[in-house]
Amino acid sequence: MVLRYLVTHSTGFRMALGTRLMALLKSSSFIFMLAMAAGFAFGGGASYTEPALVPVLALIMTVSIMGVSSRIFLNFKEILLPVLAALALNYIVLSGAFIGLSFLIISDSELHTGFVLLAAGPPAVAVIPLTNLLGGNTKFSLVGNVAAYIAALAITPAISILFLGTNFIEPTRLLTTLAELIVAPIIISRILRRMPIVSTIERWRGPVVNWGFFLVIYTIVGLNRDAFLQEPYTLLLVSAIAFASTFVLAEVINRISAALGVAKADRISLLLLGTRKNNGMVGAIALVFFTSRAAIPVAVVSAFTILHFVWLTWWVKRMR
Repeated sequence: MVLRYLVTHSTGFRMALGTRLMALLKSSSFIFMLAMAAGFAFGGGASYTEPALVPVLALIMTVSIMGVSSRIFLNFKEILLPVLAALALNYIVLSGAFIGLSFLIISDSELHTGFVLLAAGPPAVAVIPLTNLLGGNTKFSLVGNVAAYIAALAITPAISILFLGTNFIEPTRLLTTLAELIVAPIIISRILRRMPIVSTIERWRGPVVNWGFFLVIYTIVGLNRDAFLQEPYTLLLVSAIAFASTFVLAEVINRISAALGVAKADRISLLLLGTRKNNGMVGAIALVFFTSRAAIPVAVVSAFTILHFVWLTWWVKRMR
C-alpha cells in the first residue's frame, strides 16, 4: 500500500513538474528573462551568434505576418492611420524624447551622439512579431513599420545632419535592411500562405518567435554587457532616459489613446511603435562610425526594451 501510494504520488508530482516546466518553456516572459541572464553570464558566445541575428529576425518576421492578408495594403483609407501614427510616434514623439532628455540631463558629447543615433534610426523590426505576441493589431504594426522604413531613407539622414552635422548614413544600408527584414519576409510569407504547410507553420509559430527572440536578446545583452559595468553614475543617467522612453512613454501613449476611444489591440500597436527603435542597426552604426562609448545608450535602451516587453506580457492582460 505504501509503495503504491509513493509510486502514484511520485508519478503525479513528475507530471505536474513536467507540465509546469513546459508552461515555462512556452512563456515569453520566462524565455526573455532567461536570455538576459544568459547574456550576462555567458556573454562571450554572443560574438558567435551575432552573424545569425539578421536571418533569425527575418524568420521571426516571416512567421509573424503569415496571418496578415495582402489586401490590407490595397485600401488607402485603412492604411492611412497606421502610416501617420507610426511616423508621428516613432520619429516625432520617441525621437524627440531621446534628443530632448539627453540634452537636458547629460553633458557627455559621445553619449549625446548615441541618443541622436537612436533618434535617427527607424523603428524596430521586432515591433511586428512583438505585436503578435501581445495580441495587438498586427496589420496596424505591419503597415506602420513598412511606411516608417521607407520614410527612414529621408528622415534618418535629415536627423543625423541636423544634430551631428554630417551625413554618415548610407541609403544602401537602409535599403539592404529593408529588403532583408521587411520586403523578403513579406514576399516569403505570401508564398507560404498558398502552400499546404501553412497549418504546420502556424502551430509552431509561438516557439519559433519566442526562441528566435531568445537568440536575439542573448546576443544584444552579451555583446554589450561591459557597457553596463562602466561608470555607475553615467549608467544611472542613461537608464533614466531609457526608462522614460519605454515604461513612462508607453503609459502616456496608452492613457491618451484610451481616452480617445482607441481599441486595446490598436493601443498595443501604438505603444510599441512609440517606444521601439532598431537598436541592432543603431548599435552597429555607433561602433563603426563612432566610439564604443557612443554605443552605451544603445546597450542600455536595448536592456530596458527587453524588460519593458517582459512587463507588457503581464500588463496588457490587465488593459481595458
